[in-house]
Amino acid sequence: MVGDTDEFRYTTLGEGDNAKAGIMDASLFLPEGAPPSWHVYFAVDNADDVVAKTLTLGGAVLQPAQDTPFGRNAALTEPTGAEFWITQDIG
Repeated sequence: MVGDTDEFRYTTLGEGDNAKAGIMDASLFLPEGAPPSWHVYFAVDNADDVVAKTLTLGGAVLQPAQDTPFGRNAALTEPTGAEFWITQDIG
């Protein structure tokens, strides 16, 4: 369990470096009536380099790279619009 408060509910399958999946109650962050969704994250060595390469290859940035307690994350799309997330360990 990573967080279990009314403001942040998040748990992972596995712990620390062995965490392979996570699930979060995002009801406080999403607009009312937003459907459930999944995000695929890819671990990368350098988030800023991947953002730049994505743009070079015709993708787009949905959320710029930013440092979070869980790594440096960004939301991107590939050229046909499929969304994916990247995460860089900054620990």
